[in-house]
Amino acid sequence: MIKRALGSSDMTISVVGFGAFAAGGWMWGHQDDADTIKAVHAAVDAGVNWIDSAPIYGSGKADAAVAQAVRELPAERRPFLFTKFGHHLIDGKRISSATKAEVIHDCEYNLKVFGVERLDLFQLHWPTPVPIAETATACGELIKAGKIRTVGVSNFSLAQLDEWRATGVPLHSVQNAYSIVKPEAEKDVLPWCFEHNVGFLAYSPLQRGLLFGHWTREKTFPAGDHRSERSDFRGPRLARYLDAVDELKKIAEEDEMTVAQLAIGCLLCVEGFTAAIVGARNAEQGAQLGDLGIPVKAKHLAAVDAVIVRLQTDLAAIGDE
Repeated sequence: MIKRALGSSDMTISVVGFGAFAAGGWMWGHQDDADTIKAVHAAVDAGVNWIDSAPIYGSGKADAAVAQAVRELPAERRPFLFTKFGHHLIDGKRISSATKAEVIHDCEYNLKVFGVERLDLFQLHWPTPVPIAETATACGELIKAGKIRTVGVSNFSLAQLDEWRATGVPLHSVQNAYSIVKPEAEKDVLPWCFEHNVGFLAYSPLQRGLLFGHWTREKTFPAGDHRSERSDFRGPRLARYLDAVDELKKIAEEDEMTVAQLAIGCLLCVEGFTAAIVGARNAEQGAQLGDLGIPVKAKHLAAVDAVIVRLQTDLAAIGDE
């Protein structure tokens, strides 16, 4: 599997990573812990060597399942643990805050949950009202104390990245939404990461399951699954996305690839891109992660670009519901 450096750290990570956000209880509906554990083990068997999680996923359910899955693996096969801080579900509301005390508290929580002495990557989950300098300084102190190996941010704008950089505290990665159908990161954040040698981790690189290429026109989502609440996943917008997926299937088949392999492979060709977080809910899906890191030929990149341009034009005409 292709590997690239994660920013200025000494860590290398698989181009395709495993996102443990599908552990249920928040955004994705019910998820059985046993399936999550099997998914982690299958992903590791397939060559994945890091897992992304967060305290808010399932209100701790994801962390607990991931921790158990990792404990059951031999020490030499355990993946890197990437987790987050500063974003919690409190009384049914999502709250983002990262004062120095809160950063330290969240670090200690993660260390205890995962049963480790140092976290491999500690990421600010969302921007908060707290001054970036205070949050960054707290992270710098945790690095010096040996409690975190690297620090990252998620869902940051270019201005916020510049503000963090101005603090002088190391920044090793940025985790933002990015896929071939949602390429906004290419405008500014990806070039910034490349310029400053900061790793870029893409979440939702398969557009929340759409680009696996398995959905039919009858696709619906159960209660508790956030996709049921978004216009991209119902009605005319979903129908147009599925038309685009049909076009992508034809392109992928020319090289005996799946739509998922094509979608991830296109991202691998983008300057500044480091890795993709792809969720898996069972052993079968976990095993498939090891097959996604395949670069795409230039002619197919051009064909995909043409599909996306037409898609974006049509979606703009459809508008939001």
